[in-house]
Amino acid sequence: MNIQTINSTSVMSKCMRFIGAMLIVALMMPAIAFSQPFANPEPVPLLTAGTYGALAYSGITGNATVHGDVGTSTASIDVSITVTGGINRGVGTAHVIQAQTDLGAALTNANGRVNNQTISGNALGGLTLGRGVYEGGALDLASGTTLTLNGSATDVFIIRAASSLNINTNSNVTLTGGAVWSNVFWYVGSSATIFSGVTFNGIILAVTSITLNADATQVTAKFLANGGAVTINSSVLPVELTSFTASLNNSAVVLNWSTATEVDNFGFDVESRFVKEDENGRNGERGRLSEWNKIGFVHGHGNSNSPKEYAFKDKNPEVGILQYRLKQIDTDGAFEYSKTVEVNFNVPLFFVLYQNYPNPFNPSTNIQYTIGNAGLVTLKVYNLIGNEVATLVNARQAAGSYSVQFYASEENLNFSSGVYLYRLESGSFVSTKKFILIK
Repeated sequence: MNIQTINSTSVMSKCMRFIGAMLIVALMMPAIAFSQPFANPEPVPLLTAGTYGALAYSGITGNATVHGDVGTSTASIDVSITVTGGINRGVGTAHVIQAQTDLGAALTNANGRVNNQTISGNALGGLTLGRGVYEGGALDLASGTTLTLNGSATDVFIIRAASSLNINTNSNVTLTGGAVWSNVFWYVGSSATIFSGVTFNGIILAVTSITLNADATQVTAKFLANGGAVTINSSVLPVELTSFTASLNNSAVVLNWSTATEVDNFGFDVESRFVKEDENGRNGERGRLSEWNKIGFVHGHGNSNSPKEYAFKDKNPEVGILQYRLKQIDTDGAFEYSKTVEVNFNVPLFFVLYQNYPNPFNPSTNIQYTIGNAGLVTLKVYNLIGNEVATLVNARQAAGSYSVQFYASEENLNFSSGVYLYRLESGSFVSTKKFILIK
């Protein structure tokens, strides 16, 4: 019999190595990612400062278009700063002074929030953050890296830089999961700089100054500086469309969209275009149009800091693959397009011959019908003894809905007052209805 002895020193050594490894993993975890489900903080109250796209203390310079009010306590606003949507509150006005007071209070509020997580090494690149309050020293988003903010449309993100904030060249602040830019608050203890090629989202509350360099890719933001200047050389144009979807509802296409915030939003043109036939080869008359066509308009809410819901129904969609987009229009005429949504609209496979309208009629009436499958279609008019008196349709037609006008003028001696029959045939489908002509 072989008897094995246990080396207690060896066992202790292995245990210590295991415990040490676990401690190292635990210490490393905060540096890997921040995705903890922290409690949702309240938004930072901006009050009158919230109407500004750019608010400064000692002047606004640059060459760009800014959406919202633009104002500074002292100095001037460059004439090359174009304002859309806002009233342009100017230099040293009572509204600007009040907005700066409210901004000071907002800075105090943001800086006083209880921190949920410290950003390791002040490095934002590669992180995915959920709702909550985050802080660091001189925060930096390195060139070519991405900070992802993931949450719903009601989730709030407060990111505090004790000193400076740098969003470097070709980096991205990306929103996922429905998160909205107007719920992202950047507290900056000194100055913030956003470089070229950047995608940026959020409201910057800076103790001193803010600089946005030229050639930023996409900036959806507000720049609010309490003690210094604001320099803007890339356009800042937020009307925040948070969702846009298309769905089928019986014989219609229903579009739904929502906004998180609106600044002087006059409304939305709804546009559609036909892409191609569906898989059944069905195509209607509008399908020959390849350009975008306006099919409706929905009024906006003007100015709003709360989510708004919109809907539009396309009651007569073309059969096949359709695309829709929104043209959001400001009160001053400026506009921008939404993303495109696509839907495959299939006419239900049924045949219907509808009762004409008006009935009785003189001298004309409208006859509508639906064809479930492509094929030869005839629509003819008969008198009561069965004689054919008119052929309204005799052609191959695609599946879809159609309308035909029947006109019985006084000059046409074939038609006198009385009861007539109209008959639709397509494949095995046959339907006959009566109408009355009164002269």
